Amino acid sequence: MSSFLDILADLRAETAELDAVLRTLDEAGWHKETPAVGWDTHDTVAHLADTNDVMHGSVTGSGRDLSTEAMDAVREAGGTFDVTDPSSVDLFTARQVERGRAMEWQDVYAWWTRSCEQLHDMLGSLDAASRYTWGPNMISPASLCSARIMETWAHSMDVHEAAGVPFPDTDRIRHVAFLGLRAMPNAFMLAGLDAPGPIRAELTSPSGETWEMGPSTAPSVIRGTASDFARVVARRDRDGSASRLQGEGPDAANAIAHGRAFL
Repeated sequence: MSSFLDILADLRAETAELDAVLRTLDEAGWHKETPAVGWDTHDTVAHLADTNDVMHGSVTGSGRDLSTEAMDAVREAGGTFDVTDPSSVDLFTARQVERGRAMEWQDVYAWWTRSCEQLHDMLGSLDAASRYTWGPNMISPASLCSARIMETWAHSMDVHEAAGVPFPDTDRIRHVAFLGLRAMPNAFMLAGLDAPGPIRAELTSPSGETWEMGPSTAPSVIRGTASDFARVVARRDRDGSASRLQGEGPDAANAIAHGRAFL
């Protein structure tokens, strides 16, 4: 099990991986469409920067809060916030993107850089044994870092593809896979399914190790590469990742079809 400081170091490294591409882009590069329909790199980075700020505010209680921000976005659209309805989250992210579209790309880049530094420094100051507010939940600093690794990794993949730069998988993908497995009950709920039983994943890492996650006695097992599993739960399956995973047991097929590591 990785220590909290190891996970924070992985978040910094994943951020640096994205920054290595962003710093090479000109204005045209920032406005290239990513595989995320309707979003270019400018939109993607604005979303990441804004979420960094919201996490900082939620955890410290000194700024913008995730639950309040999400509810406000839905109210502005004339609806009622429902955490079980993905469209509520979509309205929140749409408002984040609109905030970025009012800015020049250089300012979005500066915003993202500043927000990363502020968030990472704050996370590093937290008590690893305590729990902090993130949306409706109280979670550990390690889980906060894992959540940001997952989203940074997923959107970095989009930016790399838009820029025509190969995206390297590293063993940092373990955090994405672990979060996806842990979030299966939420994924099943969002898909309108009964809660799953225990699920186990046996995955081959980018470095060739075998990662075993979940109870050894779980009746449902998913096998394959960590790269494919992480793409499935990050909803980044663009080349048949789901079809390469093997599942057995009562909940395996639905886990592959509906797994998601985020709201």
